[in-house]
Amino acid sequence: MAPSLKSIRFHPWYSVSVVAWLAFCHPGMFSALNGLGASGEESAGLSNTVNAVTFGALTVGGFFTGIICNYIGFRWTLVIGTLGYAPYAAALYTNAAFGNTWFPILGGLTCGVSGVHLWTATGAVNLVLPPVSQRGRAVATKFTLQNFGGFIGGILAFGLNASGSVKGRVSDATYFTFMSIMCLGLPAALTVPRPEQVVRSDGSKIASHKFQSLREEFRGLKKMLSSSNFLLLLPFFLYCQWDLSYMWTWNAVYHSVRARGLLSAFFYLIGPTIIGPIQGYLLDKTSWSRRKRARIGSVLFAITSALIWIFGLVVQYQYDHRDLTVAIDIVDPVFAKSFLLFVLYGLLENSSMVVMYWILGSLGLSAGEVASLVGLAVGLGSAGSTAAFIIGAKNVALVWQLWANVITFLIGIPGLLYVAWFRVVEDTVVDAVTSKRLENEPSLSEEKSRNSIETNLVPGVGADVIVSGLVRHSKELTEPKVTSVKY
Repeated sequence: MAPSLKSIRFHPWYSVSVVAWLAFCHPGMFSALNGLGASGEESAGLSNTVNAVTFGALTVGGFFTGIICNYIGFRWTLVIGTLGYAPYAAALYTNAAFGNTWFPILGGLTCGVSGVHLWTATGAVNLVLPPVSQRGRAVATKFTLQNFGGFIGGILAFGLNASGSVKGRVSDATYFTFMSIMCLGLPAALTVPRPEQVVRSDGSKIASHKFQSLREEFRGLKKMLSSSNFLLLLPFFLYCQWDLSYMWTWNAVYHSVRARGLLSAFFYLIGPTIIGPIQGYLLDKTSWSRRKRARIGSVLFAITSALIWIFGLVVQYQYDHRDLTVAIDIVDPVFAKSFLLFVLYGLLENSSMVVMYWILGSLGLSAGEVASLVGLAVGLGSAGSTAAFIIGAKNVALVWQLWANVITFLIGIPGLLYVAWFRVVEDTVVDAVTSKRLENEPSLSEEKSRNSIETNLVPGVGADVIVSGLVRHSKELTEPKVTSVKY
């Protein structure tokens, strides 16, 4: 019997898929536009200023959108998150076509306000709704579609500007295409179900967060801000999105229009779209404990990132001696070096986000705490981006912008490694705080207890009897109260 539309809509992966689609239409197209360098314009000056406004709004909003998401719910937070991206693209078009300067600033603000809602809600959906063993893949799916959007946007830009073998801005059709795609997310966001309607394949439901009062929410936010996990991860949050300004400006400064489009496309294709799902699968590999996955994954990420930044420094010092009036085009031999480095930058950018979100979902936090921490991570990551774009707008030499990235990486990575090594909890703990089960239905921890006891049964006493007694006692001590979200 085929599943009903209702059962499909109430399955966790429906919400995960919608989130991925929104990531494709909105951050994906935003990334594609910026991945062209200078948001498709000839000079990066105004683009850096607009993006500083965007990420500034994301920074401020990140401290409050967790509370907003807990109050109005995932669906309406996602809806708000779809509204501000198209005005951003439209504003950049009016500047390119008519020289308008105030509208891009306003567009940057609307994009930032929407973006912080979208990022907070998408992170919470992926770290709360799917089963524990599928959350790495859920996060990777979101970033895969988001970066595939960047790839498609880059290919469209390359096709629409294929004759642009010199420097300049992209065609008007490029902006119109991006604006159209940015309008497609809203209808899908309206179909996302409430968390209490979601039923996982094993029959479990979601242990949702109950919004009590603003005072209680701010008290929880204050507690989160003073927690050791947050303080340890704070430098890494700042690092995660610091690199965007440098990478996008680097593409614009050295390359022709069509080369920028091609580089942007493969920046998002190879590392994020192809390798990203593999990363998510390995993070969900249940044959290893969650702590083992965290330790191996974080160490590999740190080593890979360090090697990519070293390669970036080598190339940057070589390009510092180039004549900037001669753009690197796709037919030039040196383009191969640019291509390899930009692909590796795409891998670096995506991997840092997947690792960060997976770690946030591995700390044993409740649904409400996850939303708050994701909002803070978005806000602080955006603070890093804001600082980087301000530096870019001041026309600081690219080599020093690169060194700023390297320094923030070196400062941020120790805290990430410490949390991954010592603070990540096992699947059973994560499952306990985010799942709600029907009466007599075993949880993941109960199943593991039963399996271990069955090998050493007390004569004459069944495993079910022993486990039920243990579970009854443990629930009295540890089981979180389950209530519903207010919508």
